[in-house]
Amino acid sequence: MNKGKLVMGWCCFAFSVILFLFQGLYLILRLRWGVEYADDRLFYLLTTFIVVFATVALLLLMDLKRNGKAFLLGIATIFILLQGVLLFRHMKDVREFVSHSPDWKTYLVLKQDRLTGKTVYYRPYYGPFVQGKETLPFSMKGDAKIKWIQDDIVAATYHSEDGSIHQFIGTYGDRGQGSSYTNVALSFPGTWKGGDLTLTSTTDGLILQRDHEVERYTWENIVQFGTLAVVLTENDEAQWTIALGEDFISHENDPDPPAGSIYLYETTDENNEPVPLTLSFP
Repeated sequence: MNKGKLVMGWCCFAFSVILFLFQGLYLILRLRWGVEYADDRLFYLLTTFIVVFATVALLLLMDLKRNGKAFLLGIATIFILLQGVLLFRHMKDVREFVSHSPDWKTYLVLKQDRLTGKTVYYRPYYGPFVQGKETLPFSMKGDAKIKWIQDDIVAATYHSEDGSIHQFIGTYGDRGQGSSYTNVALSFPGTWKGGDLTLTSTTDGLILQRDHEVERYTWENIVQFGTLAVVLTENDEAQWTIALGEDFISHENDPDPPAGSIYLYETTDENNEPVPLTLSFP
């Protein structure tokens, strides 16, 4: 047998075994801890590669007659077509939203049941694996608009079945405050300005002014996500997201006023950008 042919055959066999073991690891993680692939299509793609590599290895390493080769290729084709059918059925039932952060250090994963609109938020587990964290409070209708406000803060804007608009915020870091829990809305006291927006923190809540329009949000209408962001709501609809900038320092353990910037991101279907605000008056 040709040496190059032999080497290629064993390489394909090795690749098929490695991918098979990787798929086995995935199945164990899923059964024991509910871990999934960030993109479910990866499961069907890797299975297809296993079949392709194993088939090529057998063709190169075994001295098969013409009928044997035809039989092997026929079986492989059936398996590959089956993966295509299963993938199509899965995509018909589940809509996936996968978005990488601008610095590619983390990613957002949402998986929606197309029939019920139930949408689950997944946290990165390890590599391509994710684990279900929580179900969005409102069933999603249609697509979601994904926007990274900072490298570790992402907003998903979506509509529910009744047409109301909502925002879910994924947070993946902290601001080095040394606390497992921080009341974000209380971490930026004072008056903050940026562009035509002014945000003031009071004992009763937050006051947002744009030009001559003033909106007031009590603490009951402020929903926190992680330790980096809050969403301002009215009548259960999201209106604004406030996110802590990467340069933000709260000075919660000393008398100094907060430093750095915060970002205001309006809840809308338009392709708007977050507006940075800096402290104007402590």
